[in-house]
Amino acid sequence: MKSRLDIIGIGNAMVDAIVYTTQEEIEKSAFIRDSMNLIDEDKKEFLHHSYNIQKMIGGGSVGNSMYGITSFGGNGSFIGKIKDDSFGQFLIDDMKREGLKFPLGYTSQNTPTGCCTLFVEKDGTRTMATFLGAGTLIGPDDIKKEDVTNHQIAYLEGYLWDNKNAKKAMKKMIDLCKADHQQIALTLSDQFCIDRHRESFKQLIENDVDIIFANRNEILSMAETSNMDKAITYAKSLGIIAVITIGEKGSLIIHNDSVIEIEAKSVPNVIDVTGAGDLYAAGFLFGLAKGKSLEECGAYGSTASSEIISHYGARPEVKLSTLI
Repeated sequence: MKSRLDIIGIGNAMVDAIVYTTQEEIEKSAFIRDSMNLIDEDKKEFLHHSYNIQKMIGGGSVGNSMYGITSFGGNGSFIGKIKDDSFGQFLIDDMKREGLKFPLGYTSQNTPTGCCTLFVEKDGTRTMATFLGAGTLIGPDDIKKEDVTNHQIAYLEGYLWDNKNAKKAMKKMIDLCKADHQQIALTLSDQFCIDRHRESFKQLIENDVDIIFANRNEILSMAETSNMDKAITYAKSLGIIAVITIGEKGSLIIHNDSVIEIEAKSVPNVIDVTGAGDLYAAGFLFGLAKGKSLEECGAYGSTASSEIISHYGARPEVKLSTLI
């Protein structure tokens, strides 16, 4: 049997278009600050004509994680849907440079590639205006056994749960990957995503998931409490690996009844928190694929997230492999 790849990820394939802004500017808009706001194509075009885009970077939550994994020296594949347009071509070129496999290629005929317009404030707070585009079209026919098998871990993006066909695609991928003896990891993505899908998320986690990633607000929302101790008790009850990031306080890794505290690495000047959770997951999953302890996996995650918040954008500026 040939050697397995590390991670197979599925998520919204998109490009991040970064705009530097202020809190006052965001408050004048209709966007929910420091969160993800869904927009249509017309609104995306309006934003791109109204603001100066300073930088374009390949994006998407699980997409960010996959790039982080390759920066650590890992490998894998990314399942996402794009069109043969300027953003799609940018993504393909970006992934080729990183050595990621992208088996679907250009499979959207009419709907443009997704784009997240990221409004970044001076203190690092980011507000996302997300046009999902072709990413919403992913369906079960896009999931092929030969593309998703022969990996160690399958990583799922919670945002995809918003779309009925994408949900079917994720379920098909889970079945194929479980039959291939892969671990199943899920990022809960966003507090508002959990509010929309809490009960079906709970069923998914109970039946199929081995590892979840959440920030403090997300695990509180899943546990339906404002008390962190109760949220930790809920995480323990799952009987899986639950990874909870808590910003400058570091992170918690909960496995059965044990709680491992991981310290955050010091960052003198936080520039942009975009992708901090995504890159934490990258470090953790890379470590897990390489047989590291949970403590080491958490340390890798902390290293990656501290690097990413020290500059603009959700792509490492140095090879993460040099930091561990």
